[in-house]
Amino acid sequence: MNNFRYWMPTEIVFGAGVLDTLGERLKPYGRNPLIVTGKHSARASGALDRVLAQCPGAAVFEGIGENPAASQCDDGGASCRANDCDCVIAIGGGSAMDAAKAIAGLARNPGTCADYLVAGVFKRPPLPLIAIPTTAGTGSEVTPYAVIVDDAAQYKRTIRNPFPAVALLDPTLTNAMPRHVTVATGLDALCQAMEGIISKRATPLSDELALATCRNVREWLPRAADEPDNAEARARMLYAAMLSGCVIAQTGTTLVHAMGYYYTLRFGVAHGLASALLLLPLFEYNAAIDPAKVAAIADALGFPANATHLAARHAVTQSLRDLFRRLRLSNAARDAGVEESALRGFAEDIFPYRARFKNQPGEPTLEEVYHFFYKSFTGF
Repeated sequence: MNNFRYWMPTEIVFGAGVLDTLGERLKPYGRNPLIVTGKHSARASGALDRVLAQCPGAAVFEGIGENPAASQCDDGGASCRANDCDCVIAIGGGSAMDAAKAIAGLARNPGTCADYLVAGVFKRPPLPLIAIPTTAGTGSEVTPYAVIVDDAAQYKRTIRNPFPAVALLDPTLTNAMPRHVTVATGLDALCQAMEGIISKRATPLSDELALATCRNVREWLPRAADEPDNAEARARMLYAAMLSGCVIAQTGTTLVHAMGYYYTLRFGVAHGLASALLLLPLFEYNAAIDPAKVAAIADALGFPANATHLAARHAVTQSLRDLFRRLRLSNAARDAGVEESALRGFAEDIFPYRARFKNQPGEPTLEEVYHFFYKSFTGF
């Protein structure tokens, strides 16, 4: 076994009803929080009212979109300072949690969010953060990353923060997710697990968590999609999402996520689906580099294979096709609204940005990157 280090300082509290323990759990971190949330789901579901009942003096910064922009985080940081907040509570999906991380940092650091997208890190420690997910996908509640859209470049960039202090995982908060959000966020958890296994920074421990994520997604995502009141399915998918966050907190993501950003920002494809549409071509490629790991993924997804290149490639592509079929979803990006005319430009844009390749095994050429996009477009 290789030597490795694994650091996960977030306190994870999981269970139906744990949201109602927020007031007590907040006390060690502050008494005047800024609540950061999305446009409407937390308020409409009553979750925001439950938080405010426990934090009656809190300020609220709401309206975070699916892809939070640096300029919006600047506004949140200003609100945090104006209200003299001493901690931050994030309630929502990955976007709300990522924006909250940036806001917590901007509350204690000079300048704008764009300044830190370049540096990738805040100089001064951010305010303490309690993260409360209402979707089951990103695992942002247990990662040190804030993924924010650079307004000028119109590309997603990452700021590395300290981990959230506490993650409150209440499966009942995910009950209100519509089917398409359930599917897209669940696929994001799968992507993070698969990418974590193949990443150059993978560890034996992160591999175990990633394979557990794959097994949970295989069994429970179709159920959560088709049986929205299935409490076990909702709980299992929230658990899987958290596991996938624990994975990428250590391993980072690979080209799958980096390429998927183009589908999201150019064509509005939901983040989790955008990444999932790249899985087949990238893991066909990965099978030639590390067939044993790809075979292990296929096995966790229900398609056992020998650890040879051809067997692993066949098994992983079949397992992914089967999952898309069970979700009643096309694996061709053209069916999600992606246009073929954009693909060459996407490849040429990402190829010189070598930071996006740092965790990706192999040395894919520009032409190979283009063909990843093209195969994703057609569904091959």
